[in-house]
Amino acid sequence: MAFLNPALLGLLALMGVPLLIHLIRSRKLKVVQWAAMEFLRQSQKKQKRRLRIEELILLSLRLIIVAVAVLAFCRPVLRAGIPLLSQNARVYAIVVIDSSYSMGHIAPNSSDTRSSFDRSVRAANQLLTRVLKDGDSVSVILSSDKPVPLIGVPSYDLKTAGRKILTLKPGDRPTDNLATAQQALRLAKGSRSTIKEVYWFTDDQANAWDSSKTDAAHAVWKELGQQARITWVSTGSPAAERDNIAIETPTLSRELVTPRLPARIEARIFNYGVHPKDDVLVNLTLDGKAAGSTRVALPPGGSATARFLPLLPHAGTYTGTISIADSNIDGLVKDNSAPFAIRCRNSIKVLLHDVLPTSDPSKSESFYLLNAMAPGGTEESLAPTLREGPGLGGISLRDFDSVVVTGFTSLNTADRSVLTEYVKSGGGLLLFPGPDTDASRANEDFRSAGLLPALLGQRKTLTDEQSVSINPGSIQHQALTLFKDTSAIDISSARFNTYYPLEPVSDDADVSAVKVMARFSNGDPALVERKVGLGHVILAASSAGAVWNQMALKPSYVPFVYQLLSYLGQGAVAHRNLKQDEPLFLALPLTDANRTVRVTDPDGKQANLTSVLDARGVTFSYDATSKAGIYQVAVAGSTTKDAFAVALNTAESNLAPSDPAQSSNLAGITPGRMTIAKSPDHLMETVNRSRYGVEIWRTFIWALFPLMLIESLLAQLFGRRG
Repeated sequence: MAFLNPALLGLLALMGVPLLIHLIRSRKLKVVQWAAMEFLRQSQKKQKRRLRIEELILLSLRLIIVAVAVLAFCRPVLRAGIPLLSQNARVYAIVVIDSSYSMGHIAPNSSDTRSSFDRSVRAANQLLTRVLKDGDSVSVILSSDKPVPLIGVPSYDLKTAGRKILTLKPGDRPTDNLATAQQALRLAKGSRSTIKEVYWFTDDQANAWDSSKTDAAHAVWKELGQQARITWVSTGSPAAERDNIAIETPTLSRELVTPRLPARIEARIFNYGVHPKDDVLVNLTLDGKAAGSTRVALPPGGSATARFLPLLPHAGTYTGTISIADSNIDGLVKDNSAPFAIRCRNSIKVLLHDVLPTSDPSKSESFYLLNAMAPGGTEESLAPTLREGPGLGGISLRDFDSVVVTGFTSLNTADRSVLTEYVKSGGGLLLFPGPDTDASRANEDFRSAGLLPALLGQRKTLTDEQSVSINPGSIQHQALTLFKDTSAIDISSARFNTYYPLEPVSDDADVSAVKVMARFSNGDPALVERKVGLGHVILAASSAGAVWNQMALKPSYVPFVYQLLSYLGQGAVAHRNLKQDEPLFLALPLTDANRTVRVTDPDGKQANLTSVLDARGVTFSYDATSKAGIYQVAVAGSTTKDAFAVALNTAESNLAPSDPAQSSNLAGITPGRMTIAKSPDHLMETVNRSRYGVEIWRTFIWALFPLMLIESLLAQLFGRRG
């Protein structure tokens, strides 16, 4: 036990007062012999021992009463392995404020209309103005998966730091306690202060501890606990009030669409709660105007998909949102909408190169492709140009969004150079083998050009009973997601009798550059993609015509061709719907070389950069995409305009809380090095307990009353008997 006011221990000398009184009262008197009293002497001897015992009892009680009163004023505290902090000690405090977007949650149907973040910043300001003293210093960290030191160098101006904290708003990022702990540890180790404290204000989201489950993470938390005393302040809503609805990033079956081809926009909606949400209205907006609505039913802990098929009236880049109509459906509005961007073209220009043409349509590779792209010779969303015969001499590939080669055999030196430059600059190349394809020669020529997604093996010819089909369940590529649901379009109905086994190549520079887009029912790859520079190459295992398979004869053939060419026709822009921190990339016309490109972020802030001219053409990139929302791009002195969308990480939308005591123990914090305030209202009490131990002066005060009552009763009883 220790004392917060040890100077008052000197008052224990007051215990001498009742002792002195006792001695004075018991002083010796002059004895006078009196014969009449002799008969009482025997009775006096019997009572003398009883009276002395009674006096000693009263003396002891009075001494205890004085001691208890003095000790109460000395503010005794109990500690459990925590070094005590003297009243005049200088403290270096690291204030951690969870700034993830989940902190914007406001408990519905609650009298407290403040968000978790509002409670945090107000409690943090209270800490700086009422707990820390002149001479103490502070640093402030905004916690997220990428923590930001708002005040890195320790500041002694506590009032200014407190005012700065009150102006903060929650951000768009998810939470990662480990990343913040590493930042706090760096600040703690860099301080020469002997007394360090970490105050962590958060909503106790369970997901925030996911990265703290490794041995390396445990070492970080353990060292932080050794460097500083941690006070954990829970500012989130009760677990029963954390139901939440969230919209995942919208997906587009094809990012490049045309006015004649509706866009297919889908978004999954999650119910992170224990209550069902039936008949939820979901709205679609395009360029700020209503463009559709649908309703979904969300089971507890489940999800549903909202689908829209808007028809875009003209070419250009459209921006929009998918959002929940009812803004009061939960307490976190931030994730109730999701942005997206779509680029619409008048048409996608395709060069169809038939290496070995034939006049027999049934055996022609290009005949079926031409009819799929332009039925009856009428161009719609795809605008094909047919070239027959070997070689690409005299054709400018820059005039086309994608190139399809049927019945490829080999590449001459000129074609190899032209195709390689085209693909690396952002072009799309689709390769179909044919009866005259020489696997060995094709492997050598296309591989040396860096354009081969997979090596062609020995051609397989199967009987009708052995024939294979494309397995919809094997589809993992965004360009073919339309065919995963066989109830709408059954791509598996087409049988393949002849195909080349494909062995995907490895790309040491980028292990994710080569992907199997779909497989046959026997597991062999049916389509393999390779990213080459800014463009893509897709290799099919079988032909584009009807000699080797039935695909060209099935209803799924037209949408199959459209999906592949829409994907390849995107050009250098892989997609316009990005994740946080994923850079914007834009291929520009040659006339925009070295021009200023202005980017306007979702908050309206503008940044000016310059386009780059290199071997890939004119390109532009921008990587400051931490903010969710729509980014507008415009080139100075040009008509070029574009837009991108950056979405929230919906993992942060799961507001399920964790027990901070249990989580911190699992993370490796030494027991006794962290105290927990269950709410901001308990902050002062928790800080005092953390700094000084548990005060027990109230116990002493309450003990005085029964002691004084007992002393009074015994004094009256003993006096009456005496």
